[in-house]
Amino acid sequence: MAGDLKAAEGGDVLVLSSASVIKALPAADRVDRLALTIFPVFLGGGPRLFDGALPAGRWTPVRQTAGEDGTLALVHDRVR
Repeated sequence: MAGDLKAAEGGDVLVLSSASVIKALPAADRVDRLALTIFPVFLGGGPRLFDGALPAGRWTPVRQTAGEDGTLALVHDRVR
């Protein structure tokens, strides 16, 4: 499936709010850029998006922005 998406015409694929898909695509080496927004809200427990670190491979930070409300917008590109 992920190979079909990359080969298809149409541009970028954006995944929102699906931890299982977001975890599966980097594991299949199908992610070129990670754009994460971190909200300073404590809600208790829950599943982790990444267990300890970014997915395997080399990643380089490209952009980081702090919002007035305490949010952080982080962008990392895959080094190939």
